[in-house]
Amino acid sequence: MAEKAKFDREAAFKSIIGAGRQSEDIAPSAAEEKNAKKNSDRVQRAYYLDRDIDKALRRMALEEGKNLTESVNDALRAGLTKYL
Repeated sequence: MAEKAKFDREAAFKSIIGAGRQSEDIAPSAAEEKNAKKNSDRVQRAYYLDRDIDKALRRMALEEGKNLTESVNDALRAGLTKYL
């Protein structure tokens, strides 16, 4: 029986990013650096919301011209003033 070929991670990596480049050569863009600074004091969490609350948050974001994260943060800050 023929021996199974082994997966070459380095060759796969080079084929994806290009043979002449290394992972260290890839510099983050200005937008990525800005997002990294912006998100440095944030954490990502997942919660289950009631459907009506989700709809209200989306409507609030749309009407205020904000993204959903900003709207959720605003709503939570308003509700958590006692604890902040």
